[in-house]
Amino acid sequence: MDTKKTAILIVVGILILASVFIFFVFSRNNPGVVTTSVATSSTPSVTMIATTTESCLPSDEYSGIPTNEESNTYYGWPNSSTIDVYVKNRTTSEIVSTFQIQNVVYRAGDALKIYPCGIYVIKGFGEADEPGYTTQLWEYNYAGVGKELFTFFVEGPNYTEQVNNYYPDFSVDSDEKHLALEQAPGEASDSLVIDDTKTLQNLFTLPISSVLEKNSNIAGSVEFEPGGWSTDGRYFWFDFFQDADVLGFVRIDTANWSYQAFVAPQVTMGGDAFNPDTGMTTYSTDVAPWTGDTSIDQQYRDQAQQSGQITSFYIYDLLTNQNYLVATTSDPTYYFQPQWISDAVLQYTLPSGATTTYSIP
Repeated sequence: MDTKKTAILIVVGILILASVFIFFVFSRNNPGVVTTSVATSSTPSVTMIATTTESCLPSDEYSGIPTNEESNTYYGWPNSSTIDVYVKNRTTSEIVSTFQIQNVVYRAGDALKIYPCGIYVIKGFGEADEPGYTTQLWEYNYAGVGKELFTFFVEGPNYTEQVNNYYPDFSVDSDEKHLALEQAPGEASDSLVIDDTKTLQNLFTLPISSVLEKNSNIAGSVEFEPGGWSTDGRYFWFDFFQDADVLGFVRIDTANWSYQAFVAPQVTMGGDAFNPDTGMTTYSTDVAPWTGDTSIDQQYRDQAQQSGQITSFYIYDLLTNQNYLVATTSDPTYYFQPQWISDAVLQYTLPSGATTTYSIP
């Protein structure tokens, strides 16, 4: 009798272990698909499909989106698109999970920004440039569940009349604690605001007019790139620009909510590399203005060759006013494609096509 009971218990135990094993394998290779419909008073129902239940990414995984070559649904203005978000294993690069974000719109910058515990994205609802068209900031977790944070603007009866709360741009620090926004752009109350990312409570407001009253020589439009947050999340940089030229930078210190304004060296352009950890930016002297026209660019090259003009490529430290000569060229239209690969090392491309680096001495 005891032998029979023992045999039964062994069989039951084996069945339980097999069930657990099958469940684990199935859930790993075929993660449970969760479909959620989200609707607001001003937006249509939005369906999101998630294949993971994790809110934050584990240390051995990373997330991204397909490039233009990998996907035909990459976002573009003025049409909104569906973006496929993937999570991959860092070691094997195998896809662990995927989900979709719909109604993603493009602006002159990144409409979708990926962080360890969330994805922040600009979404549009309605017909672009038509009354009622609404642009919002949403936050998604890695379960693929999104929530509306707030509305940037709502298009009014005509293109010049709209509910204009924020310019459709944003910047989140690496710890996802601070959210930087430009409030009421183009109006007298235009301000740079920093809110708590989770509660949306306002932490700091800097009227743009108060900056320009003391620094009229950098007056222009506000942008967050080049600029952004320092790695430790203490400093936030934004700049003033006009056309393709960057006129000046502003650094906000979240430790005491003070700020400093800096004049950008001539000529600093949108394609120059800025390092928010060091306050260093690249720039060039005797450089031709950006035209986007190959025939006009050739005229600038011919003029430089006839005059013997040399274009110099520099690094400038805004905090110490120190200049570092990096390279020279006889082509005033040449773009060195600079990129900071560390706080002290700049990577750039020579006119020959070779990639090289410059180290801050």
